[in-house]
Amino acid sequence: MPSRDGGLIGTPGSAPPPEPAPGTLVRQVTTKYGGHPHWEFDTIAHARDEVGTWLYMPAGSRMVRPARDVRTVVDSITLVPHTDPYVATFHAVENDPTRRLRWRLYVDMTTPARWEAPDLVTMLDLDLDVVLTIDGQVETLDADELTEHRLTYGYPDDLVTLAERSAHDVADAVVRRHEPFGELGWTRLREAQGAFSR
Repeated sequence: MPSRDGGLIGTPGSAPPPEPAPGTLVRQVTTKYGGHPHWEFDTIAHARDEVGTWLYMPAGSRMVRPARDVRTVVDSITLVPHTDPYVATFHAVENDPTRRLRWRLYVDMTTPARWEAPDLVTMLDLDLDVVLTIDGQVETLDADELTEHRLTYGYPDDLVTLAERSAHDVADAVVRRHEPFGELGWTRLREAQGAFSR
């Protein structure tokens, strides 16, 4: 949630999640409302700071959801905030061999992540996404999906409000290049590439 001063940093005094040691394999499991399965994949714990936990995925990592099984084409790093309701993935699009990737940054609106164990983090996907395109545009995606799922899954009003408010706050922060959407994410990505490159 946004902090009392309107920023995106976690609530002061909140309990930190269990800390995975750098190099720990961390499973990220995302579901839809009502327990419907969504994305599952493995990442590598890189670092933990005042913003959250940073999880690295090298190119070629496997991501699975119902009816989809894909391999990533570039390195990326995902920020799992301590308490804020999103996860943000920074992509090394400059290394895209296909030249088809559209997004440098992809931010999924979620419920605040829950660390079930140091090697397992879970969250509820709330449909809305904020992206930074390769040509510098900031866009909010999947408003139609949120509207549809509000009806088909029976989203409570407070969940819809959370998704919409989070998307607004994140989009504003990305446009203004407020951290962690300024230099921090890209710095963490370069660090992880250096630490885990094969």
